[in-house]
Amino acid sequence: MRSLVLFILFCTMAVSTQAQWSYKDRYKVKHFLYTSGDVIMGQSYGGNLGLSYVYNNKHTINVGFAATNKVGQPLPEEYLKSGEELISTSSNEAFQNFEDLHIMIGQIFYVNKKIRILLQGGPGISTHRNPIFEVTDHQYSHKMQTTKKLCLVVNPKLELPFCCSLGFSAGPLLVLNNYKNYFGVGIGLMYGITREKS
Repeated sequence: MRSLVLFILFCTMAVSTQAQWSYKDRYKVKHFLYTSGDVIMGQSYGGNLGLSYVYNNKHTINVGFAATNKVGQPLPEEYLKSGEELISTSSNEAFQNFEDLHIMIGQIFYVNKKIRILLQGGPGISTHRNPIFEVTDHQYSHKMQTTKKLCLVVNPKLELPFCCSLGFSAGPLLVLNNYKNYFGVGIGLMYGITREKS
């Protein structure tokens, strides 16, 4: 949670700074800085926050943080096959949690001034938290196991910057590593300096 709060503060300050030094020359500016916030739907639900810098209207670099959560994990099948009625000794419900901190580079392809396609991808560090169940005397409990892995993140987007400071984006999110892959679809907003002023 601390990492997420620091990331949000960093994005807010960066966009505010960009807005101040670029406002007067926005007609000439070809370099943009904006934040994006997506709601992720897929294997589990969550969100994706990013800070994007666009160089010369074409090349991009993005620093982002994604997190998902899935509550209500069932007992493993081998425990259920026994037919015994098991009682949980834990007051907390078992859940799966996934977090990813990544940096991506990409390129923009313009359909027109207000519609563009962003192809981007890059490395990241993913953190997976999964419940480990223990059964004793018709009762079961769980503890969380945390695994960190290097990963590859691919996040192409359709971006619609319908004004200079606000836009809409949508696209798939794919996280690949040798522990567990994740696929989802994100829909969200862009805020900052998103494009040239018409």
